[in-house]
Amino acid sequence: MDQRKSRILIIDDSEADLFLVKEALRREGLDCDIVSITDGAQAIAFLCGPDASNCPDCILLDINLPKVGGDQVLRTIREHAPTADVPILVWSSSLRTETDSLKDQTGPAIFMEKPTELREFLAIGAKIRALLDGSAQREIPLP
Repeated sequence: MDQRKSRILIIDDSEADLFLVKEALRREGLDCDIVSITDGAQAIAFLCGPDASNCPDCILLDINLPKVGGDQVLRTIREHAPTADVPILVWSSSLRTETDSLKDQTGPAIFMEKPTELREFLAIGAKIRALLDGSAQREIPLP
């Protein structure tokens, strides 16, 4: 019997970032089903709707989202029982000021600034693998 592919939900409104994350996953050798959503309102509707099969194995969440911000999406994910323990990689280009209040109230999560160099971006695959394997640190220190 075939093992089910991991399902990764990417909530980010940047097509370029989505492309780079997919490339990072490919280079890491992660054969995943990827669902992408571009705004916070869609993300909440997708995750908290009636279809329980929408629950992913891992979420990559940008804090800067249109319609509903990533901070509210994160709170909603953690308050919704089916998604409360899903590991999340939370990132943003301005992470230091935006997530201090979120770090204490989240389940399994990595917080990081969006990479600015291709080499750093491609390392995202290893971070997502660690979240899927349950071996990720709770938080990556910011430089």
